Amino acid sequence: MTDAASRKPLDVYLVPVARDLYECYYEAEEAVEEPVDAAAQGIFARMRRRFNQQLKEAEEARHQKAIEEPKTFLGRMKKRVMRLIAERIAEQRLLWHLRTAQGATLHASADLLPRDAEWLMRGNIKRDAEFHRNRLVPHTLLLILSAAVAVVPGPNVLGYLFTFTVVGHFLAWRGAVNALNNVTWTVTPNAGLTDLRHAFSLDPDTRHRLIKDVARRLHMPKMALFVERMAASV
Repeated sequence: MTDAASRKPLDVYLVPVARDLYECYYEAEEAVEEPVDAAAQGIFARMRRRFNQQLKEAEEARHQKAIEEPKTFLGRMKKRVMRLIAERIAEQRLLWHLRTAQGATLHASADLLPRDAEWLMRGNIKRDAEFHRNRLVPHTLLLILSAAVAVVPGPNVLGYLFTFTVVGHFLAWRGAVNALNNVTWTVTPNAGLTDLRHAFSLDPDTRHRLIKDVARRLHMPKMALFVERMAASV
């Protein structure tokens, strides 16, 4: 990420996923790369380079409409891992961006007081910080153990997966910590999110149409699927 990009305030949306339940949401097309000094050596520098390559491969696979089904078991496993990585990229992208952010705008329902909206956002990000911190150590141990199968011919699917999860959890944890301690937040009311909150008092068909309409108005086509998935898990 360039310095100019890191200084640009992020637009973060406090999205209602139930009448009184919210999740932080951010939508962007570009993959986030972890800057690596070309001359840097050591195991973590190699992991970051591999992580960047995985981001590129996952984004390319996501945009391909038809991918030939691999003929080998390991090939099919790698395809599933690529699908999992693409999902994790979408889930963690906000925290990765927050890692170097200095300022961010929090869009929230107009019927929330700014201090309440920021309190809800900070609660979500604190939860995410603890989640990624708690998974960093076991995933690092699993990455070390995956080296035992590296001698098996074919792609080291476990090593491929855990390289991504270790670096991804680390960057997400750093992003959450930076968001809580260093980012300057500005809260602004958003009429679309107000409508979205009220959608959860409507019948399922009307709610579904309103969720899609709000996503269209906010120019975030992936938000509708996010809201529907999160609401179903409540």
